[in-house]
Amino acid sequence: MTVAATNIQISPTGRVYGAEITGADLTRPVSDELFGRIEATLNRYSVVVIRDQKLTGEQLAGFSRRFGTLQINVRAEANSGEAPEIYWISNITKYGKPVGSHDAGRYWHSDLCYLEKPSRATLLNAIEVPEKDGRVYGDTCFISAVDAYDALSDEMKQRLAGLRAANGYRFMWNKKALEFGLRPVLSEKELEKYPADAIHPVVRTHPHTGRKCLYVCEGYTHRILDLPESESDDLLQELFTHMKQPAFAHNHNWRIGDLLIWDNCAVQHKATNDFQLPLRRLMQRCTVEGSIPF
Repeated sequence: MTVAATNIQISPTGRVYGAEITGADLTRPVSDELFGRIEATLNRYSVVVIRDQKLTGEQLAGFSRRFGTLQINVRAEANSGEAPEIYWISNITKYGKPVGSHDAGRYWHSDLCYLEKPSRATLLNAIEVPEKDGRVYGDTCFISAVDAYDALSDEMKQRLAGLRAANGYRFMWNKKALEFGLRPVLSEKELEKYPADAIHPVVRTHPHTGRKCLYVCEGYTHRILDLPESESDDLLQELFTHMKQPAFAHNHNWRIGDLLIWDNCAVQHKATNDFQLPLRRLMQRCTVEGSIPF
């Protein structure tokens, strides 16, 4: 039986953005009308949680494909062996090896912004969440790149117009390796297996809403082109600080079965690492290819 759009309820969860959908069962076929409502909710609210979705990897990938072409993460060892479109995020070790990525989301970022076509959307499904004494740890935090741009002065908007920046997976790799120690430090030669920098506008236009979004992040953006290095560094730090204002923030507190979907143009995100074993976290993720930023 197909799940109909009339069965769901949509409730805003944040002051400006964020919404919750209840009444959907994504283990069953989803009607075009229902998918249209989910997609419209994502375009309007940027971060959407669909509750009570205990999905197989195949079911998660199947629903995610409704949004577009799925991406295969460049960190192959964190991908599912059965379905490479599924990327595992956990703090669990099995047979002496990490299950998926143990250091995902340590910096503010937009998913796969280091590619020519970054992620349009991310779908993250909670299988296990770290809980103790009735409290769930490990929130996912968001900042609105749309609101952050809107709040800039006219002078700063004019200054940023036309600027482009380098976004690097290779840059991020050793930054994480040295700070957190959960991945090996790689040589320049070893890093060559990963993508070279992607060049994107500092301010991009949302392909579905037409709104302007700040598109630099502390996780991957390391240089603004055509500026002296010191000026580039200072400007990036100013923008990173501006974006992290509480007025632009929204936090998601997890429940088992949550399917969290976010718009990688409209928001950036970061994991909260406030727990450790024996508290366990296990999540499966799909990312959907977007368009070339403009």
